[in-house]
Amino acid sequence: MSRYVTIISTIIENANDKSLVALAIAGLDGVSEWSIDLDDIDKVIRIVSVWDISTACCEKLALFGIKASVMQIFDDRYHLM
Repeated sequence: MSRYVTIISTIIENANDKSLVALAIAGLDGVSEWSIDLDDIDKVIRIVSVWDISTACCEKLALFGIKASVMQIFDDRYHLM
């Protein structure tokens, strides 16, 4: 099974935004785990999934009013895509 790690920069301002991120990611198929680093200046979301979900994730976040952009995507061998 393939594994992708997607790193996304976001503009999250409060706990409500974090809850919206959780809802957006819950609506994506193929995500096995995710985390968000609120201490990072870019409020980075790290998502592990079975396929490249970067575009779908950014679109879903936008529906919830969260600005996001993909920083990096790695494949199952952690090669930068």
